[in-house]
Amino acid sequence: MMAANLLEKLRQMLLDMQHSGRLSHIEPGLYDDARAYIEKRKTDYYDLKNPLESRAGGLLIEEIGSVTETVQEIFSVRTRQILDLAYQQIEGQYFDKDEGRKMLPEERAMYERIINAIEECREALVHGEAAPFGGDGAAAGARGDEADGTPEPRGTPAAPVPRSIRSPYALVHIRSDVESFMGMDGRTYVLKMGDIVTLPENNADVLCEHDIALNIRLNK
Repeated sequence: MMAANLLEKLRQMLLDMQHSGRLSHIEPGLYDDARAYIEKRKTDYYDLKNPLESRAGGLLIEEIGSVTETVQEIFSVRTRQILDLAYQQIEGQYFDKDEGRKMLPEERAMYERIINAIEECREALVHGEAAPFGGDGAAAGARGDEADGTPEPRGTPAAPVPRSIRSPYALVHIRSDVESFMGMDGRTYVLKMGDIVTLPENNADVLCEHDIALNIRLNK
């Protein structure tokens, strides 16, 4: 997988997934290998004498961007397929066990959580037999308001419990030095001209709008 044609393998894998419309087998170490490959190419980029001015530097940036976005697309396609399988399972439709065996351990955990969440929500809303999500969420929030002595008026929906939102990320090429800043993900970023980094999409958009960064998109 670490061969020079990694990108072509990833692209072919993605095309096969999109064509078949079914969950397919992937190598267990695919994501680890892709991350290691990207880090290696970043090291190659930083080892260049003048990466910003050389053709080799530009090609490395394109390759890093292409591998990153292809892997992200593979993840998106597989996630949609797993959601479809979960829905089939919930609705009692035909479920292909062989397809289920092609999930990675992390995907299997996600699949089981989705099914549990849907079943708990249906039991609570349709049958009124249990508090959703083990008492968390809106029901728990409403109880908390009453405990504080400030019950909401009858019929007023309780506010959802705030939770951290993981912003989408974008791979960017920094074109000039940037003062340190706190990203949308709570991390502090200290960036210099020539860096290739993954930033929360909102932060990346701001830097790109000011011509401080260049979004590295898929080079098809």
